[in-house]
Amino acid sequence: MGLLFLFMTLIEHLKSFYHIDDDLEIFFDSISETKEYAKGDFIFEPDSYLKHIYFIESGFTRVFYYKNTKDVTHYFFGENTFSTGIESVFYEKPSFFGFQALTHSRITLLPFAPIREMSNTSITMNHIIEKILLDNLIAFSKRFYKSQFETAQERYATLLKENPQLLQNASLGHIASYLGVSQQTLSVIRGMI
Repeated sequence: MGLLFLFMTLIEHLKSFYHIDDDLEIFFDSISETKEYAKGDFIFEPDSYLKHIYFIESGFTRVFYYKNTKDVTHYFFGENTFSTGIESVFYEKPSFFGFQALTHSRITLLPFAPIREMSNTSITMNHIIEKILLDNLIAFSKRFYKSQFETAQERYATLLKENPQLLQNASLGHIASYLGVSQQTLSVIRGMI
């Protein structure tokens, strides 16, 4: 018996939050492009100029940056989430971050220029943009809070709770860099939980 993979398309995801009429569905269908990425593929590198918002239909990804030539994981994104370099898409600056598939991933790319134009006449589109921005702001705000006020062990336990598929999809090096600890320290933390 083969494995059955279920994932939510962009339109299905949006319809779970908003009333997406036929015109808006046709609009999204006409501007979006869905691509498959293999494990390890870079969707974009740090310092790229971005023009898209990315919707992860299936798979597991990470946002990362380089510090003194060291690769540091900033955040993990799983299925049914949006990601982009906000400073790049909104302000046409190079992205601080890169984006990498940690598993085989199916990602829908949405060019931001037509979305911004549509937002001039569509309240629903404004709500979609607002939700994407707020979800990312809240996630990064929680990450900042945890890094300031929780121990590495507490952050690891929360990370596993929020991302149960993490250990199957991310390397221990990526998890350690996300937590801000060495792999040896992560091994000790894992032994305590």
